Amino acid sequence: MNDFESLRESREAGHPAARVLETLAFAPEGTPRPADVEAHVRACAGCQARVAALREERARFLQARPARAFAARIEERARRVPWWRRPVWAFGALPAAVAVALVLLVVVPRVVPRGGETGDGFPVKLKGASGVRLEVLVSREGQPAVPFPEGAPLLPGDTLRFRVAVPERGSVFIANQDGEGRFTRYFPASGSRSVPLEPGEHLLPGGVVLDGWRGEERITVLFSPEPLEERDVEAALRRAFERAGGLHFEDTGLPGQSVAHFHRKGTR
Repeated sequence: MNDFESLRESREAGHPAARVLETLAFAPEGTPRPADVEAHVRACAGCQARVAALREERARFLQARPARAFAARIEERARRVPWWRRPVWAFGALPAAVAVALVLLVVVPRVVPRGGETGDGFPVKLKGASGVRLEVLVSREGQPAVPFPEGAPLLPGDTLRFRVAVPERGSVFIANQDGEGRFTRYFPASGSRSVPLEPGEHLLPGGVVLDGWRGEERITVLFSPEPLEERDVEAALRRAFERAGGLHFEDTGLPGQSVAHFHRKGTR
């Protein structure tokens, strides 16, 4: 049984969802935690093992990236987490409208025509059938990664993580382009081919620390039946950028489905 099947079976057996265990594993001391989740984990050897594995993975990640380890030590000393950076469940019965506002991007089954905009002024475009979703999480100044508030600018030094949901087995590749068309691979963190995923929701490993570029950028999630090579993705996105004269294009020229997220980067 692989890890995805194990997580799916654990949800069906009444265990906390993966994202709840992630929050429990990574949140610093002093962060409010739901009593029912803590009680379940204390009594469940399987969930204890999953939390321990998440913490071990994080320790390996920080060991490989000393700068992030320094930020994590600052995070551990920050016992009080500002309300706007706390997980959604920390607020108890949060009104639905506010909960939706904390999600940076929820893809709906439609294609926004060129020039159409979401409420925060950033167009969202889809290629292919609906079903692929993207959520961007941001960690700032060593705080835990949380869904990014709509309309707020990203800053140099912010660390991004990505949560994706896919409707069927396929491969995922995430790329970034800035306003001059420059290409950067965001996922996978290493390797040059898209990564196979099982159906469902996944918090992707690793993260991206933003550089000092200012202006609009485009993050493109590509979901395809077969793996894509980085060189093919880069070439296709560069051609699409040139055809459109900028970042706002719908067709990537690649097989499968794609979701594009636009954001702006400011300065500290």
